[in-house]
Amino acid sequence: MKIQYRVEQLEKGMYVAELDRPWVGTPFMFQGFIIESDDELAQLKQLCKHVFVDDLKSSTDLKTQNKLHSAVRGSTITIEFQEWKGLEKLRETIKTIKRQSEDAVVRLTQFAESDSSDHREHLRDTREVVTHLINDIAADPKTSQWMRILSEQDATMGRHAMNTTTLAVGFAGALGWDAALQAVVGEGAMLHDIGMAKIPKQIRDKPGALSRNEFKLIKLHPGYAAAKLESNTGLDPRILEIVRHHHERLDGSGYPDGLQGDMIPDYVQLVSICDVYDSYITDQCYRGKLTSSAAVARITKRGTRHFNKDLIEQFIRWIGIYPLGSLVYLRNNSLAIIVASDETKRLNPTVLLVQDTDGKAVLPRRTLNLEFIESAGLSAQWGLRGIVDPGTVKIDVRQILLQELQLR
Repeated sequence: MKIQYRVEQLEKGMYVAELDRPWVGTPFMFQGFIIESDDELAQLKQLCKHVFVDDLKSSTDLKTQNKLHSAVRGSTITIEFQEWKGLEKLRETIKTIKRQSEDAVVRLTQFAESDSSDHREHLRDTREVVTHLINDIAADPKTSQWMRILSEQDATMGRHAMNTTTLAVGFAGALGWDAALQAVVGEGAMLHDIGMAKIPKQIRDKPGALSRNEFKLIKLHPGYAAAKLESNTGLDPRILEIVRHHHERLDGSGYPDGLQGDMIPDYVQLVSICDVYDSYITDQCYRGKLTSSAAVARITKRGTRHFNKDLIEQFIRWIGIYPLGSLVYLRNNSLAIIVASDETKRLNPTVLLVQDTDGKAVLPRRTLNLEFIESAGLSAQWGLRGIVDPGTVKIDVRQILLQELQLR
């Protein structure tokens, strides 16, 4: 977005995108530059009465951004759709993690289905792949949300384990947990459902409600997984706790041991929350997937009966009121996808425009920073109206994001 700015208000760090006169004949070498010196400020004050400052190209320094913010209202604003900021870095990070995750899913499936004669070797291979994966996700917790959005949409044990792992490591990182504990929740999440391989496929894939006896069989899977892992003395005991107890709930309604309250450590509950969230936002044989916001609402409803209140609140804060990848309506009826949000300004994220007010695809796609739209008093047209289920408007968010990231 370009903001008309009086020259006496200019400061170092601001990006001058346009002058109130032609660039020809000025001492500036480039048509667009960040103000870096007092001389440049003096020259602008001598030559111009006002200039246009680009907020997205200006310094990200908080003081500079706040200064721009406070001056926006009442200024002349030119709405400009920008290219997706940080897209290249995100693309390369996801490509790296995607290769590792695909390898991890294969290794994990082999381990889950292996017999006693070869399962230790498969576990060793799985842990080696997962370690690299965890390190890359831990370097940027937000990446884990993107990995979940872009993952294959199926409910297989391996894919679900991968999705839960990326979420758990990212969430643990956002909480500030150290690298060792992030590794514990990552490995625990990756291995948490391996016992499902012993449950008959016709029960795992049953499209309707399970009978009481069928559910009793399902409830055996954490015990099966723990038994398979217990002979591997190299595993951190906390990993075994996650595997055995990820279905335990604070009110004692969980399984297999009916643990309650403080008997369930935070690192177990963290994986449990991520496990439930991923299950909600994935198509299951017995129900369709929920939107991210609907999944968060359902987890919130369970509240303190099932999970630690502080962890739930932190999870919601991390995912956001308008989660990454959500399809939203703007107030002018155009459609956009949430692609970035500031932790302190969740109500006004950055969006990728995908459909205009006439229902036509926007190509090339560009982003718009809704925080500045709000500050400029333009939210009546460009403000965020609310989240929409992509299925109701026949828009495939994942495919659009894969196109933008060039990952297809």
